[in-house]
Amino acid sequence: MKKSIVSILVAGSALSLVSAPVVKENSVTLTQSSGLVTIGYTLEGDAGIVTVDIQTNGVSIGGQNLAFMAGDVNKVVQPGDRTITWKPYKAWPDHNAENTRAVVSAWAKDAPPDYMVVSLSADNSVRYFASSNEVPYGITDDRYKTEYLLLRKIPAGNVEWRMGSPSTESWRDANKEAPRLVTLSDDYYMGVYEVSQKQYALIYGSNPSTHTTDGDMKPVEGCWYHHVRGSSGCNWPNDGHAVSDDSFFGKLHAKTGVTGFDLPTEAQWEFACRAGCGAGLYSGKEDVGWDKDANVAELAVNGYQTLTCTEKVGTKVPNAFGLYDMLGNVQEWCLDWISDGSPDGGTDPKGPTTGSNRVLRGGTYGEKAQNCRCASRSFMVPAWSTASIGFRVACSIEK
Repeated sequence: MKKSIVSILVAGSALSLVSAPVVKENSVTLTQSSGLVTIGYTLEGDAGIVTVDIQTNGVSIGGQNLAFMAGDVNKVVQPGDRTITWKPYKAWPDHNAENTRAVVSAWAKDAPPDYMVVSLSADNSVRYFASSNEVPYGITDDRYKTEYLLLRKIPAGNVEWRMGSPSTESWRDANKEAPRLVTLSDDYYMGVYEVSQKQYALIYGSNPSTHTTDGDMKPVEGCWYHHVRGSSGCNWPNDGHAVSDDSFFGKLHAKTGVTGFDLPTEAQWEFACRAGCGAGLYSGKEDVGWDKDANVAELAVNGYQTLTCTEKVGTKVPNAFGLYDMLGNVQEWCLDWISDGSPDGGTDPKGPTTGSNRVLRGGTYGEKAQNCRCASRSFMVPAWSTASIGFRVACSIEK
């Protein structure tokens, strides 16, 4: 039975100089035959990212039921008459798809949807989803800790915020954490999870980690900054986002066709970690003290965490952006050279142009609570690493 489906236009960037992609009004159709659902639509304007939600009685059936979709969906689509196919008998068994409604949305490439999913086994497989509710299988599924990278768009563009720590924050390092106003020009994507050992091995080809017991979903550690980005000709900020072909990011670029993947700058890392919170921890706790906190792995009464090794990613409470383990699992590499004092403020700070050590953020499983604050800073020579240093993936948005 063929149905007429209402389509939704999601507005692109107000500053866009191109014709925004739009799903033509009343063009969306849905047919079902032998269990296969076919959704047709017409995309007008420029090429754009197309997403779809399946609803019944006006309510989404949820990402856990939206797998097994193919065709012109969740990726950049060219204008014209387009088709999406869906196998509900695999993704949504024991339900009747005839009573569903498809909501097709178009997004400008410079104003993409909130979530990005990257397959680590297939080439050129980057997909986009409008919300956490539409991510197939749900965002906490183990696939996003092993076989795929899951990234969340961080709404940072043109937001002025305070980086560093106020004078009243317990355990702060006044020399390295002076408060200063920072503005990031653009939104960007940030990994929901730290890169796991399985994910690293699928791209890089080996696993340098020490804590390998049940390690597929534990964060990769022991990886040098040079392994992650390269060394020669890859000197941030002088060489921009250039990475070597044999580095993790070089191989990720080649596999996905997306060259925006890189480490976050220190400012991007802290903005994503805080998620709008100005306190010592992103839980909103002002005084870290020696207490326990859900955002940092269990703290013992002497101020050290009870853990003797890393934990699987995604086992603690996420911050308000839905990012896990920003504090207290492994320290995370950032792009910047460490500064002698506090970093610069202003617009899009990039850190010093030269240095001996790169920035680490977030603290580790074996550190005192005060070293696992949003503003706390550490560092390491880029050609060294330890069993407590890992990273997460960031990605710039195409302009």
